[in-house]
Amino acid sequence: MAKKKPSPSRLHTESYRTLEHNLYKLAYFLGTTEQWYGKQARILAKQLRLAKKELPVVEIEMDRLVKRSKLSQADEKRFAELAERVDDLTDVDIFFPTELKLFRQFSELIRVLGLSYLVTIFEGYLVDIVREILLAHPDVLKSGRQLTAETVLDLGGQKQIVSYLAEREVEELLYRGFPDVVNYFDKKFNINVNASGVSAGEMVEILATRNIHVHNRGMVNRRYLESVRDSRLKVGAYKSITREYLKDSINSIRTLVQFIDTEVQRKYFANQDTKKTNSISASS
Repeated sequence: MAKKKPSPSRLHTESYRTLEHNLYKLAYFLGTTEQWYGKQARILAKQLRLAKKELPVVEIEMDRLVKRSKLSQADEKRFAELAERVDDLTDVDIFFPTELKLFRQFSELIRVLGLSYLVTIFEGYLVDIVREILLAHPDVLKSGRQLTAETVLDLGGQKQIVSYLAEREVEELLYRGFPDVVNYFDKKFNINVNASGVSAGEMVEILATRNIHVHNRGMVNRRYLESVRDSRLKVGAYKSITREYLKDSINSIRTLVQFIDTEVQRKYFANQDTKKTNSISASS
């Protein structure tokens, strides 16, 4: 019997599959939500144009009725209808420009939320992949750290100790800047993240942009400029999140993660996948 080909899912780690699933949800959210707001903005703009065009016509007709020496019952009814229509058109003329502006601003708000979630997904992947490696290969955890006898007794067996050490290392990783993360992967796993084609500077800029939108309403501050050395923005300037910027950020993070995951798969999980594949073939 012919050997079965390994499942495509085995080409990636569980951490990568989780990230791809979350990126799909993000793309769907961005597409459908911004599309809806865009449609509403177009509807408002059309209604505003029609109102501006109709309002003078209605007012002219009202003026003609007013100039008549005597109004019939039908004229009075028509005048009341026109007056009500003028009120409606005036409301559109006054309030719709503000609503239209808000709907257009909502599009960027969606992109700001998208960038924030994108960075959350990325940071989640880094945590997940480190945990996945450490739990599968406890020998990588070896370091100069020591545990107290009390901690060891509380944890119990080796599996619990490994899990504890892995979680402690993952928690520390969360508070490191991206350059430190690059150094960590290089020293801990012998993975040169800089070889991904995505520069550390580019990633630092994405993370810094997300931070000023989360913590400073998108306004550039000195901390941002200290991180993004080549920025031409000044303190107090607003950093806009365009569609192109968000698209490029998604592509950069996906490229970086694909590189990391390929390296992790090759260094730490390739043999496991081969064993699984051989086991499946033998039982067929």
